[in-house]
Amino acid sequence: MPERVGSGGVQAASVGPLRVAYVLKMFPRFSETFILREILELERRGVRVVIFSMKVPNEPLRQPDVSRVKGHVHVIPRFAGAGILTHLVSHLACLLRAPVRYLRTLFFAARRGSRAAGYKFLVAPYIVRRARALGVEHFHAHFASGPARQAKLASLLSGIPFSFTAHAKDIFWTGHNHGKNNKLKKRVRLASFVVTISEYNREFIQSLGFKVPRGRLVTIYNGLHLERWPHTRPDGQPCNGSANDVPVLLAVGRLVPKKGFDVLVAACARLRDRGVSFRCLLAGEGPEEAHLADLIARKDLQDVVELLGPVPQDELVQQLYPRAAVLLQPSVVGADGDRDGIPTVILEAMALGLPVIATPVSGIAEAVQDRESGLLVPPGDPEALASAVQEILTDRALVLRLAVGARRRVETCFNLKNNSKLLVNLMESAAGKRRRYSQKKLRERVGLDPLEEPLTETKPCGTGDQG
Repeated sequence: MPERVGSGGVQAASVGPLRVAYVLKMFPRFSETFILREILELERRGVRVVIFSMKVPNEPLRQPDVSRVKGHVHVIPRFAGAGILTHLVSHLACLLRAPVRYLRTLFFAARRGSRAAGYKFLVAPYIVRRARALGVEHFHAHFASGPARQAKLASLLSGIPFSFTAHAKDIFWTGHNHGKNNKLKKRVRLASFVVTISEYNREFIQSLGFKVPRGRLVTIYNGLHLERWPHTRPDGQPCNGSANDVPVLLAVGRLVPKKGFDVLVAACARLRDRGVSFRCLLAGEGPEEAHLADLIARKDLQDVVELLGPVPQDELVQQLYPRAAVLLQPSVVGADGDRDGIPTVILEAMALGLPVIATPVSGIAEAVQDRESGLLVPPGDPEALASAVQEILTDRALVLRLAVGARRRVETCFNLKNNSKLLVNLMESAAGKRRRYSQKKLRERVGLDPLEEPLTETKPCGTGDQG
């Protein structure tokens, strides 16, 4: 196996601010606000960020905060047509600079026996050549699938250490066959460190049947800039409208099976049949849109359930969150094993004081603690979901308690400023700029309490964590 690049490895530490290259499938991407926020926070901390996008951004809508990113976005050209010459020059540069490393990486990619690995090797020298010119000291990828493999090959070619963040489909989807092949194992073993966005994810990777080096997996929750997410609903009640307004049920997310929005539609039918007055707004787009529209029509819910399509962040904050009586996140485990991580919209609602009803899928219960910071219902159970909505709509004391508990949970566990300290420290350690500490010691050094041991099967996070 090729040599792992890490702290004290091939790359000598440089003076000055840390320079990090993010390797992403596509940037910007409308739904990946968590990556955008992380990059902006690293830049705020003085990290020089450059971004390599594996695909040409092709979405018509962009989040407003994209314009605040200082780092340049390099779209990796296709290995075809006019791009071939660019790539060949990059290959030659890598070969002449470090022939043994180049050949070793070539053989490593060839042994993978897949077209995906071969193609990522073909474009990796482009990343390496530009990263070296910019003084990059560390590669970081989001998602354990294609982007992590691309960062790994760039690392093997250059000697620059790499890490990646594991989220949801990239580890849970059964099509990856992570428990039967060596792809994820090699990425974990070659990385300087691997971030998981929940304790649930960390334990899932550890359960796959290969030995994970001690300290390699580190849980760092996605978080929010709490100054930008004030507790505007301390009593949990809607900010706009009057007590006589029809309650608004809000759901936000990609229209894919794992979100459980078909369960939400079924729950709305039950609420209608129980005589409950409400209006349900579902913001998002995706392959399930036609199916959901058909389901709404078949249940004759067109007057109370509306598909809004994609909604930009500023519209969510200014118009939808203030009107909503509750945020619904009825996540399920898909037939293909795919499931949510901790949806960002849950954290946003909790920070504002908007009550949340969710399911204990994956790491969600690490944010939504039942009857403390939200309500949890069984996945795939429209009856339970409908009953929980009714409880939120009728019990003001419960809503007040949840609003207070949710804000406390976000401040304690999901504060982006606090969590980014951990990530920057790990990157600096990998780049040889500081000593590497255990996760427990590192949390102490950046002023965070230790993670508690998981208390239930759903692995809730510890009080006094990060963000």
